[in-house]
Amino acid sequence: MSIAIGGFVMEHDVSSFIRLCNLFHRQQPASRARGVLIVWLLPMVAVFGLASISGGQEIPPAPSNPPVVEEIDNPNDNLNKDVPGKDDQDKDDLDKDKKDKQEKASYSNPTTSSPIALSADNTLLWVVNPTDNSVSIIRTDSKHVLTTIRVGKEPQSVALDPSNRFAYVANAASNDVSVIQIDNPEPDHFRAALRRHLLTGAEPWNVVASPDGLRIFVSNSSQDTITVISAESQRIIGHIDLRQSVCNDPDRHRHFQPRGLAVTQDSKKLYVTRFLSFVKQGGIQAEDLGKEGIVCLLKIDTHSRNIGDYTPVKAIALAPQPTGFLVDTPGPNNTAGDGVKDETFAFPNQMQSIVIRGDQAYVPNIAASPTSPQIFNVTTQAFVNVLGDVNGDNPSDASTEKFLNLHLGARNPEANKRRIFFANVWGIGFTNSIGPGTAYVISAGSDLLVKVKVGADGKLEFTEDNDTTRYIDLNDPDDPLTSGDNAGKNPLGIVVDKTGTIAYTMNNVSRNVSVVDLSQDKVVQTIRTTDLPPPGSKEEEILVGAEMFFSSRGYFNPPPDGSSRRDRLSSEGWQNCASCHFEGLTDGVIWSFGNGPRKSLAMNGTFNPHNRKEQKILNNSPARDEIEDFDLNIRNVSGPGPKAGQLDPDHGLIIPETPALADIADFIAKANANRNQVTVTLPGNSTAVPAWNALREWVRFAIRTPNAPLNSRQLVGGVSREKIEAGRNLFTTQQCQTCHRGDQWTISKKDFVSPPATTEIATEVAGANPPPNGSPAPPAGVTPVGAQFLFRFIRDIGSFNLGVLGAGNPIGNNIGAVEWANSVVNAAGVAQPQLLALGKDHNVDKRGEGYNVPMKLGIHNSPPYLHNGACETLLCVVSDKNHRTANGKLPDVIGNDQSLQEMLATFLESIDDLTLPFPP
Repeated sequence: MSIAIGGFVMEHDVSSFIRLCNLFHRQQPASRARGVLIVWLLPMVAVFGLASISGGQEIPPAPSNPPVVEEIDNPNDNLNKDVPGKDDQDKDDLDKDKKDKQEKASYSNPTTSSPIALSADNTLLWVVNPTDNSVSIIRTDSKHVLTTIRVGKEPQSVALDPSNRFAYVANAASNDVSVIQIDNPEPDHFRAALRRHLLTGAEPWNVVASPDGLRIFVSNSSQDTITVISAESQRIIGHIDLRQSVCNDPDRHRHFQPRGLAVTQDSKKLYVTRFLSFVKQGGIQAEDLGKEGIVCLLKIDTHSRNIGDYTPVKAIALAPQPTGFLVDTPGPNNTAGDGVKDETFAFPNQMQSIVIRGDQAYVPNIAASPTSPQIFNVTTQAFVNVLGDVNGDNPSDASTEKFLNLHLGARNPEANKRRIFFANVWGIGFTNSIGPGTAYVISAGSDLLVKVKVGADGKLEFTEDNDTTRYIDLNDPDDPLTSGDNAGKNPLGIVVDKTGTIAYTMNNVSRNVSVVDLSQDKVVQTIRTTDLPPPGSKEEEILVGAEMFFSSRGYFNPPPDGSSRRDRLSSEGWQNCASCHFEGLTDGVIWSFGNGPRKSLAMNGTFNPHNRKEQKILNNSPARDEIEDFDLNIRNVSGPGPKAGQLDPDHGLIIPETPALADIADFIAKANANRNQVTVTLPGNSTAVPAWNALREWVRFAIRTPNAPLNSRQLVGGVSREKIEAGRNLFTTQQCQTCHRGDQWTISKKDFVSPPATTEIATEVAGANPPPNGSPAPPAGVTPVGAQFLFRFIRDIGSFNLGVLGAGNPIGNNIGAVEWANSVVNAAGVAQPQLLALGKDHNVDKRGEGYNVPMKLGIHNSPPYLHNGACETLLCVVSDKNHRTANGKLPDVIGNDQSLQEMLATFLESIDDLTLPFPP
């Protein structure tokens, strides 16, 4: 709705305001809540009207001709009005003629969720603009934007009903779906307006219409629910709880995180991907074969208004598959390898989308291969997994016979093409719906469309041979059609028209759409959907930072040292930061890192969301103090590593003063921030933006903490508010705030200017630091890794070897990763014995026992937990007495009472950046 105050007209985001009110209502005494709200509102009303607060982000300027926004429907009203079996006519404000047309319209093919969609008649293209809080509508004949409509916050997916009368936009940050009524779908007379917002649940990332046009399904990723909306009345029928379903067995305390959606053509089955993978039965963390992906099958009756007729019935497991890439591994009893390269595997992970074609469903994903050794081509993989019999009675994993690891097809590129691997496969589109055909897979990290053949049986194959498949470069700086303002950066969605000859991609970072002629496999045009930021602005710097984070390649201004201006961000485009940090968060994988088994930590709490100048100490073992220290990851994890014993001048963003390896390191005598670095100039201006500075500012300002699950006062069926409040009280009673307090919910605050003093630095091997006596050598036969760490910031909760089978520190199912650091592969290709991980006082100097205290912002969305992944649920975490008591330093108030443990875990799941923290 629009609110006029004192001559100002402001759009008021109702969802965020309700959330703010609930924050104070659920956590403060009533009198204080009223006082705080009045103090907060008065200056807003006096000067600006009402503004919204959500996730620490401001509302961007409203576009011209903003639509009139209705208030979000009360979820209780939605449910009470939509009584099962009751006729909708009394609530449906469509006239009878329009309703009859709507009921008769249907799609002829299965439907899928996507950030870009074509109308049933292919005349209109809809695309979401996440950074602009809008959706753009494009004419497909002229390729011009007809209009842009303001929706909720951070729209991620759009679905169109087959009648071409309504569009539904899933807004992740505002927890709602925007319903847009299309009054006239004719391109020459197009008219549409925002009708209402429907509050669906926390973090709705995807939305899909059933082919029969009767129902809309929404995946609420943080809420663990699927919302069912009537397309006849645009009202919510109810919510399906996936967490408490067969799809989340055997542990229903796991966070399912539903994402990709696809509905069979008969509108009787809904498939939902679980975004992150969990340990399979008998598996452990940090192992290639340790986890499995899950796709949930729901049986649905789209003619029913009874939410009980939408039922999860089966969890379809996607097993790890061979990657096709080899590496030598350590021998028995942690001896050196034999120099013979061994087969590696990867498990499906980060499953954002699923597309049905014929009797198969295809799941592009960033597969993970975490077993040591970790070199660039045995880490993340470009999988497209396949389900079979999706229309039948026994859908199952058909990947063994039909899937592809797309990276294999990049090894030998076509003539006159660069070798570029296919990082971060994210979506897939097909040129036809059945029989032999062609598919195009999005490589979101490498800015490519990867072409593959589809057999009559649904099997995927490369276009040429076993190591060559065609790709279309959306961001080729040497081609005028794909360079400068025409570059397509970070494609996240694809849609193919009904002729199978034109594809459109939604490009997130470049804020445009690429038009691809599939008869030529060539980009022929780009369409700008959102303006680029003004030259010299903070927004411009942050956008360059986004490009650095989401690109596996990069194109830079010519470096002054004459080194390469392209492909500096990884080895031939293999991966990017987002390969392990989805949207700056986590991939949920425990990797074999140089300091030991470690999760890719969510980065949303790196800087205080309420005071961006405050930073936490970095990594599980506090081994880094600057964002720029991760230039080493670009060079040595994603990149090829040193070159002839020196720094490779063609990789990384820092331009070193000398080629010596020590010139870029952790805790060296100079800070890595603001060093000489490569620069980027965005199209349309001449500003040379320093790449690392931009990436740091993107981390500082642009990573949003995911919303916590909505509670029972905010949403019918939401998490019990009483249980959250009881858990908060237990948090203080158990004295958890001893370590977890302040806006970042951690005491690990950076309180010095880099570089740190040598008195702060220690190692577990003999070394000069800290002075005056340095670090002693460990006892004979003890071989720890020699990495440096900031010992002042570690705390011991008794978690070394936690959950490691047979290590004497059990918890849960004992799935914790073994405490070894990554094996180093020498120049001869031989894997060296692994060294003991950090986290234990190996040299007995009383400095090395423990880990950096993690932040708790959005922790619900960042499983597994603890440094080695010993726990996959927060209930498991709080069940550990050593953790609860800081290894015996605090009294154990909760004890083994599971009901109290569940309350505390529920409170932890509710923490986001609007949760009132405990004073630092």
